[in-house]
This record gives sequence, C-alpha cells and structure tokens, in this order.
Amino acid sequence: MEGKTNPNGEVKNIFVSGPIPRKRGRSRSQHPCSNFREKAEPRLPRVERVCWRARDSGGAQRGARPSRRFGIGIMASRRSTTWSLFALLFVAFCAASATAQATGEPCQTRSIPVGVSIVEASSERETSRTYVGLLAFFGSTVDEGPKGSGDPIPLVVASDRNACEPIAEVAGKAVLLWRGECAYIEKAINAQDAGAAAVIVVSDEEELSPMSCAGDSIVSIPVMQVLEEDGAQLEQDIAAGAVTVALTELKLKGTVDLTASTALLAMASLTIVFGAVWSLSDQMVHFKKDETESDRGAGRAEAARGSGLEGLEITESSAAYFVVFASVVLLIIFFTMQHWVFIIIKGVFCFAAVQGLTALFFAAIDSSFKSMSQDINLPVFGTVNAVSVPSVGLAVATVLVWLLNQGADWAWVLQDIMGMSFLVNVLRLVHLPNLKVGSMLLMGAMCYDIFWVYVQPHLFGNESVMVKVAKGGEKHESLPMLFLFPRLGGSAGDFSMLGYGDVILPGLLIVHNHLFDNRKVVPGRPRVNYLVPSIAAYIAGLLLTFMALYFEVGGQGGQPALCYLVPTVLGGTVGYAHCRGELKEMWRGGDLYDENGEDEGERLIGTGSTNSTAVNV
Repeated sequence: MEGKTNPNGEVKNIFVSGPIPRKRGRSRSQHPCSNFREKAEPRLPRVERVCWRARDSGGAQRGARPSRRFGIGIMASRRSTTWSLFALLFVAFCAASATAQATGEPCQTRSIPVGVSIVEASSERETSRTYVGLLAFFGSTVDEGPKGSGDPIPLVVASDRNACEPIAEVAGKAVLLWRGECAYIEKAINAQDAGAAAVIVVSDEEELSPMSCAGDSIVSIPVMQVLEEDGAQLEQDIAAGAVTVALTELKLKGTVDLTASTALLAMASLTIVFGAVWSLSDQMVHFKKDETESDRGAGRAEAARGSGLEGLEITESSAAYFVVFASVVLLIIFFTMQHWVFIIIKGVFCFAAVQGLTALFFAAIDSSFKSMSQDINLPVFGTVNAVSVPSVGLAVATVLVWLLNQGADWAWVLQDIMGMSFLVNVLRLVHLPNLKVGSMLLMGAMCYDIFWVYVQPHLFGNESVMVKVAKGGEKHESLPMLFLFPRLGGSAGDFSMLGYGDVILPGLLIVHNHLFDNRKVVPGRPRVNYLVPSIAAYIAGLLLTFMALYFEVGGQGGQPALCYLVPTVLGGTVGYAHCRGELKEMWRGGDLYDENGEDEGERLIGTGSTNSTAVNV
C-alpha cells in the first residue's frame, strides 16, 4: 500500500495491490477503501484500486468516513438538500397539475362519451317515445343543467334551423336544431344566449359521434346529439302539437382508442428508456474522463470536486414528505385559480422545455459536428461552447412556435416533443439513491392519488379539487402537463391524454434500476437485466389503467394511473431483485455490508443509482 499526504493532513491517493482484506464487524462505510475505481490491467493478474479519503478535523485517521461523491459530480450536501427539495417540488407540480384526466381544449368539460335517454311526451299521443342521444364533450351534465334529470322540458325548433346565427327567445325550453356548417360550440352558445335549457343537435351522419369544441368559450347547459331519423320524428311531433322531453344520463362503458392509447404508451416508455440510457451514458463519460485525469497524477482531488455534471438527488426526508408537497401545490393552484396562475404554469413548462430541448439539440449537433465543439466568448454570457448557440436558438424557436400556435390542429405534436425532451432531461439528472427512497416516493404518490381522486370528493361536498384543477377552473384554462394524441375518428380537439406525473415518478425508479444494474464497469455493452423487465412492468401498469378507463372503475371519467403503475413497477422491481438475490443491496444502496459484517462487493458507479460513491480521484 502506498499513500501520499498533503500539507493539510489529507491522504489523497492510496494504491492497493491485490484483494482488500475483509474484517468482520466493519461496515462498508468504515473501510478506508470502501469506494474505489477498478481498472483491468491486461498485463497484470492483479487489480489496482484507488480510493480517496476525506480529511476531518483530526487529519486523515484510520476509520474516517469517506466523502460521499458520485460519478456525475453531485453538489455538496448542503446545496444538494436544497436542490433535492426543488426537484421533488417540480415532480409534485407535475403530479398535481396532470394526474387527473384533463381535457384537450379549455372549452371541453369531459373526455368520456356519456349517453342520454330522451323520453318524448306529446299532447297528440298517449304513449311516450324514447330516443338515445350522446352528450357533447362540452357543456354541463344533465344533472347540472337548468332543469335537472327527469324533469319534463318543452321542446321547440330553433328559429334558425342550424343556429349559426342568433335565434329567437326560447327561455326555459329545449331547442332542436340541425348540424349545418358552423361549429357545434357556436350553435350551443347561440341557444344558450336565447335562454335554452338544453340543446338537441340532429346529426347528418349515420352514427352518433362525440361533439367537440375548440377555444375557451363556456357552455353551461347540456348539449346532445341524436340521429337524423330521430330528429325528423321529433320535428314532426312538434309540428303536430306540444312536445316535452325528459332527459336522463345513461351509464356507458368508457371508450379507449387503441391507436391513441398505443401511441401514449410508446411515448411514455421511450421517454423513460431515453432517460435511463442517457443517465448511464453521462456517468460512464464522466467516469472515463475522471479516470483519464487521475492517470495524469496531478490535481486528482480537485478534479473530483469540479468535474462532471450537476445532478439532483431525492433524499429520504423529501420523499417522505412528497404527499404534503404535492397536496400543497394542488391546493395553491385550486385556491388561486386565476388566469395569471395558469400563465405562470405555462411559463414554467416553456422554461423546462427550453432546457430539455437545448440538451437534446446539443447532443445531436455535438455528435454530428464534432469540430464545432469548442469554447467561444460571447458578450454578457462569457465563455460558452459553440454548440450551445444553435442549440439554445433552436430550442427557443420551437417553444415560441408552440406558444404562438397553441390552438392549431398540429400543436399537440410540438407539445409532445417539448414534454418528452424535458422529461428525459429530468430523468437524466434527478435520481434516487436506493430502493428504500424510491419505495417511499412511489407509495406516497399512490396514496396521494387515492386520496384526491377517491376520498376527497366525499369529504368536501362532492367537489373534486383535482378534477377542477385539471379542467382549469370555471374558465377551463388549459394545462400543458400532458402527453396528447388525437383519437382517430374523433372530432377536432378530441385527445387521449397521459399526465407527466405518471411518467416521471415510475421513471425515476426505472432509471435507478438501470443504473444499479450497471454499477460495476465491465467491458462490453451496458446491461439491461433490470431495464427490460422494468419497462415491461410499466407497460403492464398502463394497460391496466386503460382497462380501468374502459370499464370506468370508480365511476369517474379519468383514472389515477399511479394506482396501477406503482404496484406493477415497484412490486415488479422488489420481486425481480429478490429473485436475483440483490434486494438487500438495492434497498440499502451504498452502505451495504453482509450479515457477517463483510464488505459485499467492488463497485465503480455506485450501488444505488447516483448516491453511492463512484470514485472521483
């Protein structure tokens, strides 16, 4: 063993040839070389290990606890605690603003088709007739309408059959009108302005299809659609005498668009895979960079302190308070639901998207044009990498195009690209130290979902805080924290959606699993022993969510996806790690020692994801 001591009493380099002797009763954290880098020497049968010991007030002493550092250069503990709280608040913000199944357009009030039974009574006929209608994706429910459910409402034909222009007064009556050329929402507003209690639109198609809308107009009366032949019969009965209709909602199974659901599943899974692969790549690159700097023999401790990319770690205490953080964010949005609040939310989304897109464009340009990667001096900004200039420019341009064209039919494509880029960036930089913290975080998130979706509405007057926030309040402000994909065959603005919180939270554990699987540097391609099963478990959880959506489990339109994702992803991780005999190591992370007190292994990139010390020398 060789060592060098600097004037400050700090042992900087210790070289140990051959195996490290194991002693019973000593934990991994107490071993002087518990964190090391392993390098295979092709000409030597031995393995060289290098470790770095921190100086304490008494100098470099035997048994001193090593410095807690890892390969991507996490900041000092005081700063990392603050930033880990910020990271958790960001995750909580995504969960709070996007867990409920929000709508694609501000004017929409539901995303699941609702059937309506229309019972017609005529003064010219003793028996009644029943028709089946379909509620629009905008407007109120029948129960929330001016007349309520089951009450007879006089039915009249609109003075303008298509209601594309203002119509005559129809106070307290249901109005019958036809499809025409104008938008459904325009017809409903004209009828509402005339005092209508309900709107029945006669379709010009062979089948009923959900009526959607675009924009932020508000309709507070029920709007429904009937088939053309049923509309013709209603018009004939109105011409013959007085007619009333009684409206009652029907319980229909939810609809799941197979193509849209598959697209959402693919986007979410690819986001997590890209985040896991990129995170591991970052650690490997910086590990090799630090190894090269170490071989030069000078400035090793300084390289360890200054090299690498700053990452954020979710601590045990912050994970324990996740439910409180997420609930506070949700309630703040609920009680301050003004237009400026949603402007701030969009601003946060745009800022995060610029960060993510910049990283994406930087990686793409840097790999394609390596000659551009050099430092340049810019006024105000100082020394920057030349690749950063086009990267930031492209990112800002993309976000501005989306911001100025949010109402366009193609805007969802840019929103998904922006969302995927910044989610990958979050998964790349925010990490879990071990399975224990991941379990606390995911179990807390599942409890959060269960309370705010299933329990809270029954405790506070049947008003769902989460649903109201997801719908954007009374003015139906839109929230961008969603993956969107249009339903094929649906109307404009009809989207299937998946909240970002349902990607970030399980994704953090999946990324941790992949980093744990590659905690030792070995020749060859990165291992995917945990990544593939974890993604399979995530896909299984989303499929269960889609099934629950189809069968309307719980009775509400949207489904809290984490209630299905947490059992599959977390349960699958625990079961798989147990089968491989690695559960204890994954659970405890970097402070593992076996039951006999012996050091259990030789690790290069940590034992958890990023908290365990990958050595910077």
